[in-house]
Amino acid sequence: MLARNRRVPTLAAAMALGVATAAGSAAVGATPAVATPAVAGAAAPFTMTATPQVTTLPNGDRVVVTGSGPSAATEVLGPDGRTVPATRFAPDPHHAYVIPDSVVSSTSPFVASQYQIPALTTGTTPAVVPHYAMGILQVNGVGLDGAAAQGLTYLADVDDVNRWNAPLQLINGVARVAVPAGHYNVVTEFSSYDPATNLLKTYDVTQLGVTVGTTGTTTVTADQRTATSQVQVTTPRPADLQTSYLFLKSTDANGDFSFLLPSNAGPAATYVNPTAKARFGTFSYQMAGWSGTSPAGTADPYRYDVMFPAADHIDADQSYKVDPSTLTTVHNTFVSDPDNTTHTGLFMTGPFVPLFGSLNAGGTVTSPGSLTEYVSAASGLNWGRTVATDFPSSNGGPGLALLNMRAEDLPYAGHTDTWRTWGRGPLTPQVGQYKSSTFCRTCADGGTVDLALNMFQDSSPDTEGAPQGPIGIHFTAYRDGDEVFSQDNVYGAELTGQAQTPGTYRLVYDEDLSRLPISQSTVSHTDITVPYTPTPNPKWTLPSDDSCYAQAGGATPCSILPVLNLNYQLADDSTNTTHGPLTVLNLNVGHQSYEGAGSQAAVTGATVSVSFDKGATWTAATVIPAGSGHYVAMWPTSGAKGSTPWLKVTASDALGGSITQTVDNAYTIG
Repeated sequence: MLARNRRVPTLAAAMALGVATAAGSAAVGATPAVATPAVAGAAAPFTMTATPQVTTLPNGDRVVVTGSGPSAATEVLGPDGRTVPATRFAPDPHHAYVIPDSVVSSTSPFVASQYQIPALTTGTTPAVVPHYAMGILQVNGVGLDGAAAQGLTYLADVDDVNRWNAPLQLINGVARVAVPAGHYNVVTEFSSYDPATNLLKTYDVTQLGVTVGTTGTTTVTADQRTATSQVQVTTPRPADLQTSYLFLKSTDANGDFSFLLPSNAGPAATYVNPTAKARFGTFSYQMAGWSGTSPAGTADPYRYDVMFPAADHIDADQSYKVDPSTLTTVHNTFVSDPDNTTHTGLFMTGPFVPLFGSLNAGGTVTSPGSLTEYVSAASGLNWGRTVATDFPSSNGGPGLALLNMRAEDLPYAGHTDTWRTWGRGPLTPQVGQYKSSTFCRTCADGGTVDLALNMFQDSSPDTEGAPQGPIGIHFTAYRDGDEVFSQDNVYGAELTGQAQTPGTYRLVYDEDLSRLPISQSTVSHTDITVPYTPTPNPKWTLPSDDSCYAQAGGATPCSILPVLNLNYQLADDSTNTTHGPLTVLNLNVGHQSYEGAGSQAAVTGATVSVSFDKGATWTAATVIPAGSGHYVAMWPTSGAKGSTPWLKVTASDALGGSITQTVDNAYTIG
């Protein structure tokens, strides 16, 4: 059962991406579909293409999907490139719809299949067949004026969520359909424009335990006027609503669930109706995410990202008060490329639902700059955050987020202060080091071996980054010196049928970002050698709450391969620009790790070289060991102001592993 599967991979589960596309076209720089290479022993690569998948909806909005399957993250962009309120509906483990609020209020005919997102829908789709006893359900929609109203109805079969899998549009206030007889939770969503603000108001009318029989017609009246409880959040400091999310989940007798994740954008309002506890199955209602920003013109900008515990019913009182003694204060700093002349970035967040991903939304921030975030505990869910430190505008139209990053570690850390720097370079491909659950980049399960890197990582070893736009990437893998995989447009591969004998893998990854409007970290070459053993150290066992592609549906946990990871801490400013006659780099060399698990093999050495003539000649830096895996590298500054030196770093460990990495235009001389 899906609800019992704890190890479904969630690749890039919280990435929400802003992309510029022509109407009806694929994303800028979109990669073609990945084909299985004709290489013995190599399976198809991971779903790790260089750009997200973009679906243009009939109303012109675009759904941007990062990852694949139901666990992927989504964002809905309007024609102007801004995020718009929408509802993500997953009626069963195989289908997912994303429906903008503007569609709910429209009088145009609604075709459900046009809002089912291919990237969120699995290939194993059980069809409703006539073996079920069927009944007729009619939903009558009544608006605020007492007349028939447009709306969308979402049905959750609480006997078996797999038996019904489509939303219903109320045409002239009526939806009528044949469904499997049984018990249903029914949520009807209405949207109305507020003439005072010209913004949509959303009304969610929930009716639990509707029984559909096999004879006659079961009629349900969804009355918009019953949604009288306004959802409101009070924060310690003044904050203007940016986005809010409600989470409505119905769980059937098998433990599977369907869910709604409606979002609303400020300063619009959301109203709900009170309910009692569900009579059939289980029902959960939650203020799953509320984001508010400091008033315009605030000298030191801040925001609140809070959620509240779930309940098994909907209270009439929907007023929520934020307790400051429960919040983590996150001090975010944004480091930006000198070519970011708009000084604009993006900060986006939203609730992440295990197994089903998230909807993310947000707004612009000053970059380089800072933002204080007050964040609450995740209350049974998780937070997804995405930051783009470079977000150039396009003549007031859709923007292109160049360097999208998310932190794999969760932002909430109790009542304390934490600090996070985004975008400090050089930005390089790495495997990473993680304290919270995530998916393993390079792991093995018997004869199945996954080899992959993050496309880039900043100075925090738990950052996963994905550049967007016209880029070039190529990934090659070797086993004991023999090439076993080579392909463009992917940054990982899965190898199957691998010999269960000790050996060595080599990962070679080339990334070219030089066509993006950035001046730093434009091209990188990464060459990694990693030993493999079929009987790994028990301390390399992947923790049970992390996911592993190689494991698939198997019962044994994956083994973390001892891949070296480089963490750069360059002494520079908020534009990755150094100053003074001497450049200093703190270099931390370790191995990929997950919640403390992974290789602890000794690092046996590291070198750093710098080129001031685009790689024609290299000068060795002075490298001073400063503890286990820690080095301080220093070199005299050379070259003209505004020039961008290249870096080359090597490291090795006691197991025989090694890494060599070259990055062009690694930083700027000030």
